[in-house]
Amino acid sequence: MNSTDDLGAEGLSPEELELLTYLLEEEGIAVAANARVVPRAAREEYPLSFSQQRMWFVDQWEPGSAAYNIPNALRVRGKLDVAVLERSLAEILRRHESLRATFPEVNGRPVQVIQPELTPLITWADISHMAPAAIEDEAIRLITADAARPFDLAAGPLWRAQVIRLGPEEHIFLLTIHHIVFDGWSMGVLIGEMAQIYEAFAQGRPSPLAEPALQYADFAAWQREWLQGEVLTEQLDYWRQQLEGVPVLQLPLDHPRPSVYKSRGSALTVEYPKQLGEQLSALSQREGATLFMTLLAAFKLLLARYSGQDDIVVGSPIANRDQPEIEELIGYFVNTLVLRTSLEGNPTFRDLLGRVRDVTLGAYAHQNIPFEQLVQVLRPDRDMSYSPMFQVMFILQNAPGGDEQVQGLTLSVVEIDNQTAKFDLTVAVSELPHALCVRVEYNTELFEEATVRRMAAHFQALLEAIAADPGRTLGEYSFLTPAERTLVLDQWSQGESVTVVDDCVHRLFAAQAARTPDACAVTVGATGESLTYGELDRRSNQLAHYLRRQGVGPDTLVGVSMERSLDLLVGVLSVLKAGGAYVPLDPTYPAERLQLIVNDARPTVLLTQERLQSVLDFGIPTVCIDAQWPVINQEPAGPVNIAVTGDHLAYVIYTSGSTGKPKGVMIRHAGLATYAQWACQAYSISAADRVLQFASISFDASAEEIYPCLIRGGQLVLRSDEMIESPDRFLRLVDQVGITILDLPTAYWHELTAALAAGGLAVPESVRLVIIGGERALPDRVAAWRDHARPDVRLVNTYGPTETTIVATMGQLAGPGANLPVDTEVSIGRPVGGAQVYILDGNMEPVPPGVPGELYIGGSGLARGYLHRPDLTVERFVSHLWSDAPGARLYRTGDLVRYLPDGNIQFLGRVDDQVKIRGFRIELGEIETTLHHHPGVLEAAVLAREDVAGDRKLVAYVVPK
Repeated sequence: MNSTDDLGAEGLSPEELELLTYLLEEEGIAVAANARVVPRAAREEYPLSFSQQRMWFVDQWEPGSAAYNIPNALRVRGKLDVAVLERSLAEILRRHESLRATFPEVNGRPVQVIQPELTPLITWADISHMAPAAIEDEAIRLITADAARPFDLAAGPLWRAQVIRLGPEEHIFLLTIHHIVFDGWSMGVLIGEMAQIYEAFAQGRPSPLAEPALQYADFAAWQREWLQGEVLTEQLDYWRQQLEGVPVLQLPLDHPRPSVYKSRGSALTVEYPKQLGEQLSALSQREGATLFMTLLAAFKLLLARYSGQDDIVVGSPIANRDQPEIEELIGYFVNTLVLRTSLEGNPTFRDLLGRVRDVTLGAYAHQNIPFEQLVQVLRPDRDMSYSPMFQVMFILQNAPGGDEQVQGLTLSVVEIDNQTAKFDLTVAVSELPHALCVRVEYNTELFEEATVRRMAAHFQALLEAIAADPGRTLGEYSFLTPAERTLVLDQWSQGESVTVVDDCVHRLFAAQAARTPDACAVTVGATGESLTYGELDRRSNQLAHYLRRQGVGPDTLVGVSMERSLDLLVGVLSVLKAGGAYVPLDPTYPAERLQLIVNDARPTVLLTQERLQSVLDFGIPTVCIDAQWPVINQEPAGPVNIAVTGDHLAYVIYTSGSTGKPKGVMIRHAGLATYAQWACQAYSISAADRVLQFASISFDASAEEIYPCLIRGGQLVLRSDEMIESPDRFLRLVDQVGITILDLPTAYWHELTAALAAGGLAVPESVRLVIIGGERALPDRVAAWRDHARPDVRLVNTYGPTETTIVATMGQLAGPGANLPVDTEVSIGRPVGGAQVYILDGNMEPVPPGVPGELYIGGSGLARGYLHRPDLTVERFVSHLWSDAPGARLYRTGDLVRYLPDGNIQFLGRVDDQVKIRGFRIELGEIETTLHHHPGVLEAAVLAREDVAGDRKLVAYVVPK
């Protein structure tokens, strides 16, 4: 049977019901005494109950769906008399009007019509002739196919029966019924009555059952009359207070959520040790709670860890049969309780259990208002992509009984996966004699089976930790399995081993210049001006000597503000050779930002060009390389004799300020040199390469373009602004110059790829490698690149905060050796050589694959910290808990990521809310119009909810390009 249908609290044992009543009385919570249900006057049409009405609307919204079919299958061993079975079913239909109901639409509204009589028809399928090994598979196929067939609510009947013959004395009796007339409790009623009637009819006796005093239509009419006035007001007041501002649970998904919820699903079942169930039952008794409450508290903790939220809402069904007269009726009585619990403040599990206990008892005391009416009255923000109020269901149910004996027949339940899912997840727990059984029904539009199986393993690990010590705070519980801990801490966290280069890139460059002094080192793409390695080495040596005379030495900061030119390369190399660290100041930046950087960095001297001097008046000593070259040219051409080690600073680059005030990041020589050497190997850079210098000097991507090229003897080609006026011009000039390596911002690569896909353009034959980074790569652009770029061109996706020296993770999206799959999100790959990455929760505990956490980075590229910001350095550069190296640290990126099943990392967003939104506010209709008529005019759009004159609106804050 479909065991996750709607059993919830209706699955409580008599002992648990007794405990629940006692707990409610102890808390002084009064359960409303309902007026008794009485028979209604006979009529042609009857109203629908609130639950039936919602089910009818669901069917109208998704016609042809089998999501609310309830398939039930019994394996029958022995001599089955099908004629007696058919007579027994006919008697059940006569006794219970609900099974003869149809729901036509009259004058625009649904009504309930009871057919006076209904002759059952049991279809027959004989598969006994098949090979024994194939019989079971065919039986499951027939059961699954029947479960997937929709019903016509208006025409009926809303049930169907089938007998599948497996052998002479082995059959499966399949009964599929629509939820609008049936629930989980009803199945117990039906099986119990069928057993008694079948036995009596087989012996030639009449039915031993008394006639029902009521019918379901009596309940529907009573519910409509009773639930109004003071009763309704009292119930609604409780739920309004409880569910105000109810959040949407944001579980990490394997696939994007469809714009309209689709109910395709599957299920898996796992078993936890019997001893664990016994330990949890004992814990529940000690804490004055039910096992349901303990399991629910643990499950909510799991959801909080997965989602990163501390306000968790879960649905749970309740039988809603609190009057003896309706306990033995077949019909749709079950109600859904919305159980909302705050995990805020990192309480102990005992404290959390107390919170869950209070919420559960309050919900039971106000269980009579139908969930459907709650939704109608409270009117939560509706989105057709997920269910209202809650997205996950949790159930504790009585396990199906063992084999039953009826008139020489042995009956046993057959588990069915009807391949539907009413919610994102439905977790049903039952106590078996040998184990604690957990069945998870999941939406296959959202989750892969491996993810759900992993979640079930995490639930077990969490339950075991709680059973061992329920007094720990929530943050102290780890739910990683031992195998996962080894995986994420020892295997996936480490990039390939590299030798840390305790040297400096300027010395590696000088060595290359000595080997190939006549080779071209740098070319200006627009003009063809160039310098050989020997010329660049000599000029930078001369300027380094000059800077030494200006007081530049180890860790001295030197501002560098020049247009992209030969002078720029001479300038940055000279600062390094003089022992200083350069602070790049892109002259195209706003004057306010440049002044902010200068005020914070306080450089000793500024290197610039004469034409820029008038607009760069910062009140500090200034060297104009071009105007003062006759003087600089008098300096020695040999190397500067100064002791610069790997621990000294190479550059200080200021962050963009998108996550707060711009900060100067201090990068050491050893980190830069180690990364440059690794990049040479990873990208196979050689003297034959021509590398485009694309990035602003104020971005550390420029260092990735410059230094690996110059220490391997390649030729650096400086781009011009005109080069990027259009994709056509860009590709044409790349082809003319013979560029082999492109290192592009992802945003520009997106534009380039769109142009390739539009046709008429091609990636030049000279290009062998394209490196992208700086923001998320879009899956559709990757797919377009794979379709339109040459298959031999490597496309590498990189990620790295400035604080970790250029790149921390990478993966290859296209070309020989591609290792990143592209589905709904493009991965940022794995750690590069020398880097260490960890994904941790708020308590700095590692999270398992699939679970979001903050990305922490360590390794050889870690920055010294923030310039003049020791407080922020301590906050963001924390102790490395998994390193034996003295003083080892990790950088807290603030980026939200998760491990994919293959160990690659997926970027999800930011863990904080510090992003500053520039631009202007518009409402969604306006943004849709803007995007439709003027594509590309918006750089970013951030959605937010605002109270506008008391009316909550979804608006967007946008940044114009």
